[in-house]
Amino acid sequence: MYLTTALLLLLSLAPIAFLLWYFDSLDKEQKESRRFLWSIFLWGVIITFVAGFVEYFLAPFAASLFTHPLTQAFIIAFIVTAFTEEGLKFAVVKKKAYDHPAFNEYYDGVIYSVVASLGFAALENIFYVMEGGMYIAIIRALLAVPAHALFGAFMGYYISMARFEKTKKKEQQFLLKGLFYAIFFHGLYDFLLLSNSSVALFVIPLILLLYISVRRKIRHLHYLDNIKDVSMPPKWTIGSIIKLCIGMLFFTLGLLTIFVIALYITNDPLGHGLFTTGEFSIPISASFAAFSLLIAFALIREKKV
Repeated sequence: MYLTTALLLLLSLAPIAFLLWYFDSLDKEQKESRRFLWSIFLWGVIITFVAGFVEYFLAPFAASLFTHPLTQAFIIAFIVTAFTEEGLKFAVVKKKAYDHPAFNEYYDGVIYSVVASLGFAALENIFYVMEGGMYIAIIRALLAVPAHALFGAFMGYYISMARFEKTKKKEQQFLLKGLFYAIFFHGLYDFLLLSNSSVALFVIPLILLLYISVRRKIRHLHYLDNIKDVSMPPKWTIGSIIKLCIGMLFFTLGLLTIFVIALYITNDPLGHGLFTTGEFSIPISASFAAFSLLIAFALIREKKV
């Protein structure tokens, strides 16, 4: 029992640690103070309790006001969950980092927002994984945790643009944009999942689209920070959009195959009856997943100019 608990705890925190390392590795010039980043991370953990308290009371109230399932899903996704959680993350960055002397590079807004978001995601992920088990740990490591980081990175881009904007009006516009986009994408992600239909599968290409958008925005910030050999992101063309769409298809196929493998390995109740019609081959399925993901990333990769 203790071994299982320790393993689940490790699986809960592993994607958090990886994403913290990944976004920190993108900080090309002045690395942020670890003490300062940990303080933001801990504030992200603290606001998890605030968000949980608010959502605990608001979700049933919102559900009682609307009878249509999709309306309920929309209100809970966009207003109860996304507005509450992203609003609290935004408040942490605005209060603790926005006017701090350490905020002296364009990329800093991204790292601060991501760290606050992953602090929030860390505690939330532990609760979900401890309750749901191994399969939930794998699903959330590939979807929910990266989603929190990407919502934060998207918001952080606009916070950075606001921080170095000279006019007050444009500064406020950038701040509002950052909060709006974080709420919108978080709400869309949750709404797709709460729809309880096949459209929930669209969260997979949504995550990929967010990742591509965030990478392009980070590249823009690196350009503004005068990082060596970094140019502006290339403009979208019809050809690049078509390649992106095909890449999203292969990415979705690859990730879905990984989820099926996880169902089989963990013997999750969700998979009962799924593997009774024939023999399931992990090597063949894993090869297909790897092949699909390799094609996807080959198609979405942007050349450096």
